[in-house]
Amino acid sequence: MKLTPSLLLEQLETAHFIARTGLLSGAQAFGRPLLYEKGKPYPGNHFLIARAEEADSIPLHEADTCLVLLSIEEDNPFSGDIPFLMIRTQESTASIMNCIQEIFDRFDEWQETLEQIRNRRGSVREYLVASHSLFSNPLCIMGTDFRLKEEVGVESLPERARIFSRDWANMEYVNALKHDPAYNQMQSSREVILYPEYITGYRSLNMNLWDKDACRYRFIVLEHGKKLTEGDRCLVQLLAPYLRYAVYHQERITEDGNNSLRRIFNRILTDRTADYTEISRQLTTFGWSAASRYLCLVFQITYLDQVNLTVGAICAYMEKNYPGACSFPFHDEIVTFFNLGPEAEGLEALEGKLKYFIRESFLKAGYSWVMAGHGDLRRQYVQAQIALDVGSRMNPYLWIHHFQEIAFPYILEQSARRLPGYMLIHERLRLLQESDAQQGTEYMKTLRVYLDEQMNAMRTAKKLFIHRSTFLYRLDKIKLLLESDLDDPEEVLYLNYSFRLLEKEMSKN
Repeated sequence: MKLTPSLLLEQLETAHFIARTGLLSGAQAFGRPLLYEKGKPYPGNHFLIARAEEADSIPLHEADTCLVLLSIEEDNPFSGDIPFLMIRTQESTASIMNCIQEIFDRFDEWQETLEQIRNRRGSVREYLVASHSLFSNPLCIMGTDFRLKEEVGVESLPERARIFSRDWANMEYVNALKHDPAYNQMQSSREVILYPEYITGYRSLNMNLWDKDACRYRFIVLEHGKKLTEGDRCLVQLLAPYLRYAVYHQERITEDGNNSLRRIFNRILTDRTADYTEISRQLTTFGWSAASRYLCLVFQITYLDQVNLTVGAICAYMEKNYPGACSFPFHDEIVTFFNLGPEAEGLEALEGKLKYFIRESFLKAGYSWVMAGHGDLRRQYVQAQIALDVGSRMNPYLWIHHFQEIAFPYILEQSARRLPGYMLIHERLRLLQESDAQQGTEYMKTLRVYLDEQMNAMRTAKKLFIHRSTFLYRLDKIKLLLESDLDDPEEVLYLNYSFRLLEKEMSKN
């Protein structure tokens, strides 16, 4: 990860004497340090370590960096137009380099921990516990309704300072804050705000956790035990996106569980022992009649959708813009059921609108069949999920996959789950393969074209660019090897199926 100069400065100050600094007020962050070598080009956006006496040779007009200057003298006249901090030290350049690398290692380890928590969808508390040692201050997540959601490190606070809890809020403080201009101004901010101590008794760093255009939670660092610094402000900015994801993800799970229609569909998808008579009755009370036709879509959401909290926005968009839709997150996907009415009259218009929405939102979707009644709703979900899975593997560059288009490839996949395709084909096809390999015949190709052309000799010969008599001669040889006159419909179906299995086996290999 990258660190701001002010954050690095605070870490270095614990072990080194910082003689001077300049232009460290910006929020720009820089990558791991590089050693300056005169005349050698170097990438920007990094800390650059150099001896103070070398500073004049650094092309400052080209430098998109922050200088870490090492000086033995009490003072040094360096004055540049870029951020710098000057360490007065007798230590070697390598020693300072290693010290800064250790600082970066510590923050990289912290970020890696945050990523692990996010990947397993950990709780808000896990993020706060993992971060408390870096802040050394009490941390909490507050709702804009003045209720506490989570807190860590507040044990050292005096009782009078713990003015909020999960179940109640001190109304005197609430009223005081509600009428405070500084507090009201902070409500609409998207930046880190330092709030004064005149109401709560402690200064605090505050950052609103926005969900699109709404904000229902705030991350707060209280100034108790250690004075708040610019470095703390940087840490708040780094931690806030993770907290924002966690707090609203948990909230949406709760909301979905409380939504009656969504709860019914969630039960349909998860409870195979559910009483469908009762479920049908419940759906009917919401206007989802057993006489209506239904369509299911499964959307594949991206990592960016998860990080940027757009899953809830997508669900809300679907339900707002498509009457008769119920949309909800399910197993890292979005499932949407559409009530199309008894005649499904608006299906074409619906698919037209969805096509543009899916493409512009960088989503992928699997479509089920349109089916009547409540009895197959779960199976429609399975169809849509299969369409998305198999379709995305077959045609990864397409946005939309219909089940009817991938049903047969899916059947082929399922039939070859326990045995490879070459062990499921018509047994005597191997004799045709051996003849082609050993004698240079084209029996496999001839039979395949013959079957594709509905066993029409004239069309087959034309497509193979051979005389009809030549084709008939080959066909007799093929029938002899197959020991079949090809007049059994089931055998013809089996041969067709065998060719598809072989093709799939070849493409897989």
